[in-house]
Formats: sequence, C-alpha cells, structure tokens
Amino acid sequence: MSVPAIDVSGRLRRIAAVNGVVNPPSGTLAWVSGYNRVRPGEIGTAVVAGHVVHGKSPDVFYHLQNIDRGDRITVWDSDGKPVVYTVTKTRVANKTEVSRDSAVWGANSSVRRLALITCDDDEGFRADGHRVANFVAIAEAR
Repeated sequence: MSVPAIDVSGRLRRIAAVNGVVNPPSGTLAWVSGYNRVRPGEIGTAVVAGHVVHGKSPDVFYHLQNIDRGDRITVWDSDGKPVVYTVTKTRVANKTEVSRDSAVWGANSSVRRLALITCDDDEGFRADGHRVANFVAIAEAR
C-alpha cells in the first residue's frame, strides 16, 4: 500500500478481529479479514488499520489525520495490479460510532472501497489508557 500524501508505504498484513476488536501489531499496515470485508483491491469494502503511536514512538498511521479528500492511495490486488483509490471523506468518531459506520462495515457489492482506521486523541483517553475515538478515512476506486 502507498499513501504518498502522508508518507506511508508498506506491505499489508492480514489480521482477524478478536472478539470484535481490531488491534494490529505495532509497525503493521493491517487489513482486516472476516465480517464480510474483502482483500484490498477487490470490489467491496476493505478495512486497513494501523497505530498512531507505539509507546511514545510514531507508528504507521501517525500522520493519517493529515490525509485530505482527493488524496490518492494505491494498493496492489491479488494479481499484482495497482488499484488507485481517492479519499472521499474523513472523520473523527468514537469507537462505538465506528463500529456501526455503514461506510466501514455495511454491505457493499458495487465499488472498491478502503476504510483506513487509526486511533485519535481528539476525545481523550479511557480509564484503561486507550483512546476514546478513531480517525477514519474512506477512499474509493473509480
């Protein structure tokens, strides 16, 4: 995956949600399998998650909040062909809102869509130290 606008590039690693929670290893651009999500590059919605920080060091999506509508994201499909997506919207949402977001988890059998997700500091931290909110960027290939 390549996101030049935020200086991100790397291999995508497949992970599964555990008890409905997506928690990729640090340093990983992770695409989420299950929940009727597709592999990035396929028709349907692919979810890619990464951390903002690991400990006190920047992680893969440290600058995701700087992505803008119109920015390009390239992934390579299972045949090695590039698929170029354009960011269509971004938002900060609490974790409950993200878990119910139809652009992320809803049915989609017509377009190639990416949902990039990371944590966001805007709403602070929970008692367990985890952030209250996520930052979500939606992109579609035309």
